[in-house]
Amino acid sequence: MIQGYIQLSKALQLMDMVDENNKPVKFQVKFVTANRKLKTGGEIIEIVDGRKCIGKRNGEMVFDTRPSKTDVSTISRPPNHTANSTRNILLPNGGIRKIHIRLIIEFNNQKIFF
Repeated sequence: MIQGYIQLSKALQLMDMVDENNKPVKFQVKFVTANRKLKTGGEIIEIVDGRKCIGKRNGEMVFDTRPSKTDVSTISRPPNHTANSTRNILLPNGGIRKIHIRLIIEFNNQKIFF
């Protein structure tokens, strides 16, 4: 392992971790924006104290603590994170931001490598 760097797969494992109350752990992530349809992007965004989630159900936040398929199917629109290589991040202000995992450049102040 290179000092100051973290492999993307290890970062994703750390992103999936939960605390003793079965809530997702907080992390820092920095990524680049990109939109192929609008041909825009290139902005670097940093989220501090973000947590992984899969969306909202009945107005309540749903955290990804390995729900069953029936749990996911009750969400209004399934996220298909695996197929799309994306993750939903719960922001400190309560909003949700979808990020593409291949555009992550830093996780917990360590640079990402593949």
